[in-house]
Amino acid sequence: MSSTNWQEPMLPLYPPRERRNEPGIKRRLFLIPSNFGEVYDSEFAPLPTPQSELPELRQWVKNFVLRMIEIMSMRRSPQQLARWCHRTTFNRLLTMTKSFESSARIRKVHIRQPLESLAEVIVTVDTGERIVALVLRFEGVDKRWLCTVIEPLASTR
Repeated sequence: MSSTNWQEPMLPLYPPRERRNEPGIKRRLFLIPSNFGEVYDSEFAPLPTPQSELPELRQWVKNFVLRMIEIMSMRRSPQQLARWCHRTTFNRLLTMTKSFESSARIRKVHIRQPLESLAEVIVTVDTGERIVALVLRFEGVDKRWLCTVIEPLASTR
């Protein structure tokens, strides 16, 4: 039995990935902050913030979601999240208070970042009688994370 010597050129199954954060290359920020139809003077307009100048995303989102669920369960004052929500998003959160019973628990938090300084979050919440999914969007604006979308999805059970 002869051994076969594979000298033929082979195509790589997994081509090497390009490195994004090479030293000396500055990342470009593509975020345009949501303005909800508001017109700002150029000096006072919200400024997008690079990811490096924002708080660590995962822990920040977990803290925000926990507080939001407590607000929706009437265990916390909504004013505690006013600073981290856009005005229209905060008004949406106010309409969602009393949505859950006090036994609501966070099941899973899924975070996706399509662009730098932009996070899309899906949260599943177990209310005891049903499971509710919430969609949130956070933008890095003025050196802080700002919630610009809170939307409930269909519930199950």
